[in-house]
Amino acid sequence: MSDNHAPQEPTQGAVIDAPQVAGVGKKKLSTFLRVSIILLIGLTLASISLLFIGDFEGRFERIFSTFALFAVFVVLTAIDTTRERTNEWYAPVALIANTYILGLLLVVIWMTPYDPFALVLEIFWKSFLVILVTRLVILCCELLLRSGDAEDEAGNRFAFITSALAVLAGILFTAPVGIEAFSLHVPDLYWKIATAVLILTALGLSVTLLLRWANSSEERAAKRQAAVAERVANDAAQAAAAPVAPQAPAQVLSTTTAVPDAEVAQQPAPTQVLLPWPTFADGRPIPARPDGQPDFSVPGAPLPPQV
Repeated sequence: MSDNHAPQEPTQGAVIDAPQVAGVGKKKLSTFLRVSIILLIGLTLASISLLFIGDFEGRFERIFSTFALFAVFVVLTAIDTTRERTNEWYAPVALIANTYILGLLLVVIWMTPYDPFALVLEIFWKSFLVILVTRLVILCCELLLRSGDAEDEAGNRFAFITSALAVLAGILFTAPVGIEAFSLHVPDLYWKIATAVLILTALGLSVTLLLRWANSSEERAAKRQAAVAERVANDAAQAAAAPVAPQAPAQVLSTTTAVPDAEVAQQPAPTQVLLPWPTFADGRPIPARPDGQPDFSVPGAPLPPQV
């Protein structure tokens, strides 16, 4: 019997472990990561097509900058993929921002006029500006939308409006980087509109922070009151549950015994009757001792009186 059942144990373990190994091996990519990969492939094909369509000078600098841009895109996508799980709205916003960065900087890399000395430097500072502004806008939107409370409707509305204005201001201030690559002039009216949107963004941010602070101050006051009430309730419960002190009977006894003592102390002391100074038989007073009392030890002195 034992020989027949012994070989079956490894087969049962293999059957049990097989679905687990298969389940571990099947990992699905998130939608955010899929769209990012498809976007990267599409823009790569667009960059390759530019090599065959146009005649660009400084191809080495442009290709090197494209590789660097792809590396930055991969890093940003990896960071956004890890943070995608905490916020539902973060994935589409980050995807749009990364798409905007990649598309605009590809235009900057391949459409900037060639300069043998300043091409790489111009591509670098423009890329740094676009990436910095775009990521700051995403960070601002995340802070505004995450710090809200479901009950604070006014604060949530201002946070959403401020986030939209921040996105618009970021686009208006970074889009000229790509527009100037086509040797086009940006009019002054454009910058006035961009500045006005930026001022409105600052206004919305200030109002949102004030509303958040007012809402949080009410919550803090309510928490303090609840803490005080809980402390008072705990003190009352501890006082009710505390045992009776053993000194209580002694205290009662001491109070009862103190009353007769007080009555005895209040009674007037009996007055002593003063006796005349003793004298000899011939009427002379007997001498006094050093303590002032009569000296009855003198010969011829009368006997001391018996009290």
